[in-house]
Amino acid sequence: MRLKCNIFKWTLKKRLFLSGIVWVFISIIAFIKSDVGISFIGWIQNKAHVAVEKAHFDLAQVKVIWRTEAHYTKTEEVLKVIGIRQGMKMSEIDLNHIKENIEHLPWVRSVIVERLLPNNLRLTIEEKTPLALWQNNKKYKPLDEDAAVIETSQKLPADLLLVVGKDAPKHLLSLLKDLEAVPEIYQYVRAAVRINDRRWNLRLFNAEKGVEVILPETNIAEALNRLDEHNKKEKLIKRQIAAIDLREGGKVILKPLETSTKKQKGAKK
Repeated sequence: MRLKCNIFKWTLKKRLFLSGIVWVFISIIAFIKSDVGISFIGWIQNKAHVAVEKAHFDLAQVKVIWRTEAHYTKTEEVLKVIGIRQGMKMSEIDLNHIKENIEHLPWVRSVIVERLLPNNLRLTIEEKTPLALWQNNKKYKPLDEDAAVIETSQKLPADLLLVVGKDAPKHLLSLLKDLEAVPEIYQYVRAAVRINDRRWNLRLFNAEKGVEVILPETNIAEALNRLDEHNKKEKLIKRQIAAIDLREGGKVILKPLETSTKKQKGAKK
C-alpha cells in the first residue's frame, strides 16, 4: 500500500497551519542568532545561577581535571589552597577568589573554575612545562616554556637541558630557536653555559664530559648550520676531541683532547 501526500490538495486551514509552524521555527532560529537573542539566553543563564545561589544548595563535590596526565601539583594542594570544603553553601563560594588562589601555585599556568548545577564545582588546570634547569650561584631552578623561573624545590626529569649563568634565562629562547633549526646537533646538547653575558658554550652528551662547542657572540644560527654541515660529512661530534670552536667566521676549528690535557696540567703548576 503506497501513501500519497499532495500539499496542494490540502485544505486552506491545513496549509495555513503548516505555514505558521514554519514561520515560528524560522523566527525562533533568527531570534537565537540575533544580539537580542544571545543577550536573552545569557540573562536566562544568569538567572539560573542566581536561583541556584538563592536555593542555598550544599556543595557536594569538587572535581579537579588536569590538562596533562603527568603533573607536578598534587590535588590535595589545590583543595587546600582554595579553602572550601564539602557541605559549604554554593552561595558562599567565590569563583574568582578560587581562581586567583590556584594560579598562585608555582606550577599552575591557568585554571578554569566552573559551577556544575546544582551543587558541584569543576576545576580544569593547565600546568607549566619545564623547559630547562637553570644553575646559578650553586642553586638550581626549573624554567618554564617562557624561560621564567618556577619557584619550586621538586625533583625534576634528569634529561632537562642544564642552563648555566646569571643572565642565561633571558637569552635562552633565542638560543633554542637556533638549535631547533639543526636537530642533528640539538639532540646531543645537554648543557648551555653563558660566558660573560656575551656568548654561549654548548656541552654535548652530558654536562661534564663530551665535546664542548664554542659559539660566537653573533650569527649563532650561521655557526650552528656550519657545524651541522661538517658534522654530517665528518662525524665531528663522535670524534675524540675536546672542543669545536666556531668563533672564526667560515671555519670549524677542532681542539684535540691532548691540548686540553696539557692546559689542565699547566694550570695545576
